[in-house]
Amino acid sequence: MEDVQGELEVFAGILLQQYIRMFVAAVCIRAEDSTKVAKFKIAPEVYAKLREEPLQTSLLGLNLDYDASVQILTVTPDAEFLEEFTNNIMRDVALQYADTYKNRYAKFISFMDNA
Repeated sequence: MEDVQGELEVFAGILLQQYIRMFVAAVCIRAEDSTKVAKFKIAPEVYAKLREEPLQTSLLGLNLDYDASVQILTVTPDAEFLEEFTNNIMRDVALQYADTYKNRYAKFISFMDNA
């Protein structure tokens, strides 16, 4: 994984989708038997741009529920999504991604720690 320096300055829907995907995976891995859901803070205009992105493949297997009044995106994975991250390599990639990119997209979206 690349060495990340600072926040991303230019909106990139595909990168934000990947951020959501990998953080959901990391939350589920760390939660073990707990509730498998991840929450993100995201402004309505950013969420709209994210959903307008023509390619939505990074969000496959994820149920997105957005509450614009509080700017919270709640993401719940399906069983097929969870199965993808039972592989040790994918598991490690998700965990490393979450650690490396935690603040990379803070200008557009931020993970809300469920703890």
